[in-house]
Amino acid sequence: MSSMSREQVLEIIQTGRENNERPDLSDANLCQTDLEQVDLSGVNFTWANLSGANLQRANLKRADLSGANLVEYSAAPDFEVLQANLEGADLEGANLSGAIATGANLQNANLNGANLMWANFGGTKMENASLRAANCRRTNFGEADLRHSDLSRANLQLAHLIAANLSRADLRAANLKDADLSRADLHYSVLFRASLHGANLIGADLTGANLRGADLNAARMDHTTRIEDKWLIVWQIVNFGAMGLDLEGRDLQRANLSKTNLNRANLSHADLRKADFFEADLSQAVLRRANLRGADMFRANLRGADLRGAELFGVNFSRADMEDADVRGAQFNSATKWPENFRPG
Repeated sequence: MSSMSREQVLEIIQTGRENNERPDLSDANLCQTDLEQVDLSGVNFTWANLSGANLQRANLKRADLSGANLVEYSAAPDFEVLQANLEGADLEGANLSGAIATGANLQNANLNGANLMWANFGGTKMENASLRAANCRRTNFGEADLRHSDLSRANLQLAHLIAANLSRADLRAANLKDADLSRADLHYSVLFRASLHGANLIGADLTGANLRGADLNAARMDHTTRIEDKWLIVWQIVNFGAMGLDLEGRDLQRANLSKTNLNRANLSHADLRKADFFEADLSQAVLRRANLRGADMFRANLRGADLRGAELFGVNFSRADMEDADVRGAQFNSATKWPENFRPG
């Protein structure tokens, strides 16, 4: 079916409004149609094909775009979809930088790979939306409902997420560097290997959140931040060091402790499975009978460390300094990578 012309669209809209009916362009083929500056407020675009359409300076207030195809759509700056219904809309790869979508409904929408830089999604409904690898740098999601959304690998650097609801959201490997997450609800969210470097977490709820491998360096927290003890200790170690600290028996598995100061710390019997100790200072640390299965000790300082009886299966000690380290009674296997010229006794 060929694409509708601008004139045909205007006629349908005018007829609908003259009859006090909602203009109906559902299922319409509007691919490449020029709708610049057209008043499209309240129009029904459900399941319409708007890919490549020119909607610059068009008024889409309260328009229903649920299920519409806007793949690779490129919006003009300050493009407004205030209170529009975009539920289930396909906006994959769309350029919505600078768009104003406050109060819009984007539940179940596909925004994978979309450019949302500087856009305003304050107060939007985005439950179950998919924003994988989207560019959300400096985007405003203040008070937005992002429950169960997929933001994995999204760039949220400097994003405004104050009081946003991100409970059970997938934020694995997301870049949240310097993002404002104050008072955000992140309970049971997945922040596996996410960067929270410099993020504002004051008043945020991180109960039950998966912070394995997350970068908490320079992240801001206070007594109003709700977070499990394990991750609070990781945050303290990362930001204030743990020189000489007693961490015996602590569960720190999969913690990102790269470049931390653990000099002379007591980590005996600790669970350190798959923890990241890249370039960490563990000189003279006590790691007796600690479980280090799969840990990364690449370029770590282990001079004089006590690793007696520790489980070292699959540990990467490549380029680590293990001078005078004691590994007597430690368990290891062929997957354990030792520093060059180091021979376990």
